[in-house]
Amino acid sequence: MRWLPAALIAGILFVAGSAWAVNPPPADDGLQLLRDYLDALDTFSADFHQRITDRNLDLVEDVRGRVVLKKPGRFRWDYTDPYERVIAADGERVWLYEADLEQVTVRRLDAGLGETPAALLTGTADVLEHFEYRGSTVDGELQWLSLEPRAATSDFAMIELGFIARQLRRVSLTDRLGQQTRIDFDDVDTTSSVADTFFRFVPPAGADVIDENDL
Repeated sequence: MRWLPAALIAGILFVAGSAWAVNPPPADDGLQLLRDYLDALDTFSADFHQRITDRNLDLVEDVRGRVVLKKPGRFRWDYTDPYERVIAADGERVWLYEADLEQVTVRRLDAGLGETPAALLTGTADVLEHFEYRGSTVDGELQWLSLEPRAATSDFAMIELGFIARQLRRVSLTDRLGQQTRIDFDDVDTTSSVADTFFRFVPPAGADVIDENDL
């Protein structure tokens, strides 16, 4: 699913904090960093650079854009280079717009992503039912926090969050086939307010709209 990595990241950022506060795994410095970060986080805006490589480390995709997220369950990923794509959630629905196809696909937020970690965007699931915290490591200026999905059927084998100076700057997702998605964040803003209306996607004139809720 082309929109899964972006949605998954949003789910981790905006559901994990409250769930871990209720039922935390064994503490270490990295886990406390993550708790503190998530507790203080209401919005997140940044430029992003997303690269996907296959198991042989050959480049599959190299794209850039802007992401804005807001608790609870709202996000918008605007891909701008080298093509235009929008993935947006307004708290109820997820919209995928692919400009080259002039097509918009709509799914319910609670069901549209299926039985995957991205379903955590609903805010109804306890994160610890789906992920196991695997600890933290330090690589230069980056502190990596590792999460492993508990379900053997999950699309992803490992999720790693990279922090610099206690701020999220990189996410790495490794799927079951060895494909890796790495997203770097720049110009990060976690203090500005964002109106809910920003996340309401309006399909462009002439675009075909496929509502999978009706299929």
